[in-house]
Amino acid sequence: MRKLNKLASRIHSKIETVRDEMDDLEIEFELLQKQIQKLQAKTSSKVTAADNEEVVLEVDDDEDDEEIDLENSSAVSITKKF
Repeated sequence: MRKLNKLASRIHSKIETVRDEMDDLEIEFELLQKQIQKLQAKTSSKVTAADNEEVVLEVDDDEDDEEIDLENSSAVSITKKF
């Protein structure tokens, strides 16, 4: 009977330890969720230059056949042959 009481006491102690650890983990998890929400709010509220960028092309009548590559800013203007 004494061994059973000891065993029950150790099990109870372990259960309490696990409960304390779970409580700590729940608190940490909630803090992480709040941090993630703050970061998401910051990134969604930031307006980058790419979001507001507007490309305006002015074309002279003499250069109607010139092709401009907007994807590659280092592209050289190429005159269409066809």
